[in-house]
Amino acid sequence: MKITITKDTFLENLQIVQAGVSARTTLPILQNFLIEAVDNKLKLSRTDMEMATIHHTKAEVIEEGSITIPLKEFSEILKTLPADKEITIEVASDNKVHIKSGKSKFWVIGAPKSEYPVIPEMEKSKTIIVPATIINDAIQKTIFSCSSQETRYVLNGLLWNKEKDLLEIVATDGRRLAHVTVKDLDKEQDFKIIVPSKILGEISRFLNMKKPTDKDELAIKVSSNQISFGMQDTTFMSRLIEGNFPNYKQVIPAKGKISFESLRTELLATTRRAALCSSDLGGTVKYTLEDSVLKISSSSQKMDFNDEMKIEYTGEAFNASFNPQYVVDVLKNLSCQKVIFSFISEDQPVLIETAEDDKYKYVIMPVRT
Repeated sequence: MKITITKDTFLENLQIVQAGVSARTTLPILQNFLIEAVDNKLKLSRTDMEMATIHHTKAEVIEEGSITIPLKEFSEILKTLPADKEITIEVASDNKVHIKSGKSKFWVIGAPKSEYPVIPEMEKSKTIIVPATIINDAIQKTIFSCSSQETRYVLNGLLWNKEKDLLEIVATDGRRLAHVTVKDLDKEQDFKIIVPSKILGEISRFLNMKKPTDKDELAIKVSSNQISFGMQDTTFMSRLIEGNFPNYKQVIPAKGKISFESLRTELLATTRRAALCSSDLGGTVKYTLEDSVLKISSSSQKMDFNDEMKIEYTGEAFNASFNPQYVVDVLKNLSCQKVIFSFISEDQPVLIETAEDDKYKYVIMPVRT
């Protein structure tokens, strides 16, 4: 195999398949990525046996072929080479990959394609086409509520429940829940699946890198045990998570009689200040509702914080305490002007919604103090 391509072009394309390679893998070959050169096109592939990324780009192919290359070392080499300079990559018969740019020359040891895991083809699948910006928004506004504990594997994924023209995306770690509704989709394809948070994080990273417009679309394909996301020259694939997701409809409370509306950015800033003064482990922030005032307070052995915000509230005095990070995660990921907090009682979950629409719902369990 022998190709020429500019350094910046190759590095930009390599970054698409770069994430997700873990140094802790028991299979050294998974530290490599696969490059295939055919008909003036490159196909870059990477898999960790659970998820795979396939990306196509153009290059001058002098000699067709394939090779797998250690991703970390190869990426570091590219970063040191001069910008906008053409590089030549040539594979010798001993699997040495020679990289040349001007007078600079490197080589790294690669491995043949035959040693790399085969990325399975999608089975018969259901397909929906969704604007990329809408999916990215839904991921960013839910993924932070996923569990990262390996013992709760089902909660390491997000529920995607597609019924008629609605798609509900739900994430929970057992103490909080995020729920987003995507509307006006194809009515024909229904499914209920658990999608690993890892691939959704990769999709969001990719879309943030590509900065899609409202016209760019994602083709989402769902089979019995896989999901894929395709946009232009890039496809992400992943296994689905098997198991039973919690009944989220039972978790989301009805709107309580006790509620207040607040400017999101002001409440976010005040809660962040309060979080600084909560104790390191199990710290809480207390919200106290009184006549037209929301009092926010926190304390630890070394620090203490109190502040007030004007709100529209005329009910009886009420207070509840929460993990401040859970509240901050919700407020910082929303982009609305105002949020509504709704309570049934101080020991039941709070429902957080936006004042503008009903697409977003968040539930946070209170902390007993």
